[in-house]
Amino acid sequence: MAVRSELLAPFLPPGDHVSVRRTFPDGGTERCTVIVDKSKVALFADQEWLAEKEDLLLAAPSSVRRSPDRVTDHRKYLYTGAGAAGETNGCADPDHPDQRLFTSIQSFTRDRADSRAMGKLIKAYTHQVEQSKACRPEPREPSRA
Repeated sequence: MAVRSELLAPFLPPGDHVSVRRTFPDGGTERCTVIVDKSKVALFADQEWLAEKEDLLLAAPSSVRRSPDRVTDHRKYLYTGAGAAGETNGCADPDHPDQRLFTSIQSFTRDRADSRAMGKLIKAYTHQVEQSKACRPEPREPSRA
C-alpha cells in the first residue's frame, strides 16, 4: 500500500535508501517491511484477516495492547507513539468468510515515538487498504472441469 512519504518520515532512522519487502507470514496476513539502507528495519505494516468475533486489540502489536495512548470514539483505531491498529470498513473476501480485515503498524526506530503522527499513519494506511483489491478482490472465473 502506498502512503505519503511525509507520514512515514517520523518513523524512519537516518539513511539514504528506503525499500519495502512484502511477505505473507500465514494464509491471512500480508506484511510490508520498510527497510532503510538495506539493513535497518524501520517498521512493519500488516493487513490481517481475523475471525468476525475478534476485536481491534487482537490485531494490535503487543506494545499497543498493553497501553494504547489513544482509542478513537468508534473503536476503529488505537495507537501509541510506536504502533497502531485499525479496523477496515466493508471489506470482504470469499477466501476469508466470517472474517474482518484489520491493519497494524509497528515502528522499530528508537527515539522516534510520536502518537499524533502514528494516528495519521494508521488512518491513511487503513484507508488505502480499504480501497485496495485486498478489501474487495476481483471475482474469480469459475473453474471448468
